[in-house]
Amino acid sequence: MADNLDMFRKLSEHLILIIISFLPFKEAVRTSVLSKRWRYIWHETRNIEFDERAFVDVRESQEMQASQRRGFMDFALQRIQNYQGRDIDKFQLTLSKPENFNGDIQRCISFAIIHNVKGLGLDFSDPTWAEDNLDNHAALFDLPLNVFGHIVLESIKLFSCNFRNSDFMNFAALKQVSFGWLELSLSFIKALLRNCPLLESLSLKKCWNLDHLEISGPNLRLKCFVADNCSLISNEIVIEAPNLRFFKYSWTIPHFEFEIHPAHMEEADLSFGMELDYDESIGYDLYKLRLQLYPIKVLTICTFMLQLIPHGDEPLRMEYDMNIRHLILKTSMHPYEFFGIVFLFNSSPYLENLTLDIGPGRIFYDYSSPVEGENLDRFWLERSIRYTCVVKSLKIVEVKGFKGTLHELCLLGRLIIYGKVLQHMYVTVSKEEDGSGGNENLYRARANGMLAFPRASSTLQISIN
Repeated sequence: MADNLDMFRKLSEHLILIIISFLPFKEAVRTSVLSKRWRYIWHETRNIEFDERAFVDVRESQEMQASQRRGFMDFALQRIQNYQGRDIDKFQLTLSKPENFNGDIQRCISFAIIHNVKGLGLDFSDPTWAEDNLDNHAALFDLPLNVFGHIVLESIKLFSCNFRNSDFMNFAALKQVSFGWLELSLSFIKALLRNCPLLESLSLKKCWNLDHLEISGPNLRLKCFVADNCSLISNEIVIEAPNLRFFKYSWTIPHFEFEIHPAHMEEADLSFGMELDYDESIGYDLYKLRLQLYPIKVLTICTFMLQLIPHGDEPLRMEYDMNIRHLILKTSMHPYEFFGIVFLFNSSPYLENLTLDIGPGRIFYDYSSPVEGENLDRFWLERSIRYTCVVKSLKIVEVKGFKGTLHELCLLGRLIIYGKVLQHMYVTVSKEEDGSGGNENLYRARANGMLAFPRASSTLQISIN
């Protein structure tokens, strides 16, 4: 330990500053307690982030929150006034109710521009706004004109922050763009893709008034595209992005048209939790979507997909083997989801990692089983689940939100009993209490009971947190 301390003492302040600059701003501030020498070095970090959530408690009265917010802005202004560094790489300001701090915000933004910031983030959305409803909220702040002259920006994040579309086209150096809680047009998205040739990441969160989404263009470099809870008028998404590697979508299920390069596409995260109706014909749309995303290695899907995907062209598996290595299931562990789980096990013979993220989800009680005569309450009890992936490739299982219900124990027990190459099972118990007396201690006791299950793999380690 003494030798390690001596090594830190030998570091120059310049080298320490480089190390701190790689840390998130909150962690950089924490280094001030290490020693007197480190106390003020964080003031020169090149990544600066001010987030009101560290100061404002939304459980307090509006009057108290306003006072806390004023204290937060005073802290931010003092920090930028005392800043001793030169250029900064990233500046992020998160502040709700910005209408009371217009001048202060202008000072923060001017500070970032003067210091030649490369990544600018401004989030003025209200933490009480719900993402999973149909409410749209007008932007609370207008981006100052001096920002548009700072053409060296490589990354920008604007949440509830208006801007003039034509001025935005000055940012030809942009590589990452993130919009949230904004009204956008399809013509603007097209112009953005056309005028920002270096763009690699585009994220849209809770944006509205888009007729549809069309992500295409000559020589498109885009690698990451996220459309999170964005309402579309015609509910259609067209993606022609040969370099795309990551795609995330959440809202209702639209009509998808994909044109991607099989060597590049790696991961998809699909959530259709805003779908209100159960319609078996959607199963064909989901099956077609999976065909279009065939190259992916990592797939995240929701409760809705688990219930509907077996109702496509094939009820038990895809017509060919999928390339998935990591499958993430956001599931309620309800019997109506089980055929969907089997469908994915059957279709993923190379699966190595399985994540069960257990939580609430919309269950459709007019569900009909794709296979008649099944007793869904005894589903896992009556199956050996000797699927190719379980026997030959599955190495890691991670369970989040474990409560130890019968269905959870039966499925995990089968994986333990038949998983010949299973190496690790990580179980994180839920902290939620249920109406039947369930609590964290009970869930942990049920998880510990799995330690006695017979194991097909002699090297399996089960960790319970």
